[in-house]
Amino acid sequence: METADALNTWPQPRLAAAFTVASRWLHQISCALFGHAVDNHRFQAEAPEKTCSCGQAILPEDGTSTRTRHTLSCFFRHHTYLRVGTRDGHNEYMCQQCGHPLLFAVAHDPYASAGNFTKRVRYLCNLFGHRSHVVTERAGQTEYACGCGHTFLRKARGLSLVTHPPICTVLGHFVRFVERRSGYSEHACLNCGHTFVFATAPEPHAVAPFPETGSGRPEWNS
Repeated sequence: METADALNTWPQPRLAAAFTVASRWLHQISCALFGHAVDNHRFQAEAPEKTCSCGQAILPEDGTSTRTRHTLSCFFRHHTYLRVGTRDGHNEYMCQQCGHPLLFAVAHDPYASAGNFTKRVRYLCNLFGHRSHVVTERAGQTEYACGCGHTFLRKARGLSLVTHPPICTVLGHFVRFVERRSGYSEHACLNCGHTFVFATAPEPHAVAPFPETGSGRPEWNS
């Protein structure tokens, strides 16, 4: 009986280890093809570290970029937002899954009385561009916000329509650290300026230098 039990239990640790290796390998292939997955629930638990499900550390604050994939559950269903603060005359919200932010002018905020809420993507804005207004100048960029709440950091000034370039639609976003605010860190796409806010441990305010031209990395949008 003992021999039979040993034969039945012996392969299990090896099978479990093989499954773990195979799962990690598949995640690595997926990330190479589509970009790394972001998850504010995981980041909140790990803070201040941030890792992808493939096991790689992501979203550093050293000036390098991370390629992130689109969170399709948020895009096709809805974002779940949490109020994270008020700045520059706007209320700021953060998607608790993918980190997508919203900025609404305080006087015109349809969610001002809500703590948490869900909101679908405004698909017409994604297709035809975001009709945006200037929020502020910061981090060497102009910050814009659309009436749908979508935000961008762009070098170009005086924009009234901000669009998503095809490279972001196809490859995802190449995001780079911008600054920390209370309880979260902000990153922006190097190509379209789309901003994201991710849960992290509160630390003193910091702003990273912008990449130099000729560095071999994607450059900041214009």
